[in-house]
Amino acid sequence: SFQLRSKALRPFVIISISYLLFTITDGAIRMIVLLHAYNKNFSALEVSIMFTLYELAGVFTNLAAGMAGAKWGIRYTLLCGLVLQLASYGLLFGWQDDWGKTTAIVYVTVAQMFAGIAKDLTKLGGKTVTKLVTPQEQETRLFKLVSLLTGWKNSLKGVGYFMGSALLNVSYVAALSVMMGIVALALPFAFFGLDNQLG
Repeated sequence: SFQLRSKALRPFVIISISYLLFTITDGAIRMIVLLHAYNKNFSALEVSIMFTLYELAGVFTNLAAGMAGAKWGIRYTLLCGLVLQLASYGLLFGWQDDWGKTTAIVYVTVAQMFAGIAKDLTKLGGKTVTKLVTPQEQETRLFKLVSLLTGWKNSLKGVGYFMGSALLNVSYVAALSVMMGIVALALPFAFFGLDNQLG
């Protein structure tokens, strides 16, 4: 009976953990960009422009993610979200010190757009998977534990803010590298642990 339950709960646990790891990197990317831009003497308005596509992308992604999830399943949207987050962090490595402000703003804004899309694709899996767990499975200790962790999502975003800021004190490259490592940690679970038919 427990094996059946744990098998049914496995997608819930995998997606929740992936979503929580992602949340840390989502919080961190904002602080890394914000503080790195501040260190390069960008104004508050210039920094806010860098976040416009991050926020706007979410509006359109919310619509598209629902359709993509319905057509290809949660595994597909979750993997796309994680890969796009890696791409966003990867692009930020290209931010050069000798660029003019306009070039830097355009480049970073586009890089952050991918993070905005990634956030909503990943969030879709986190929201949808709970509905797939039956009432009996919701009584298990494992479900309650993971639900509790998921309830800490905002706290983990705060952990991301702190880690992003702290690592930036070491170096910009170190901050990006550690966060890419955290995203990469979630990828194998999502890739190997989830069924294409899920959702």
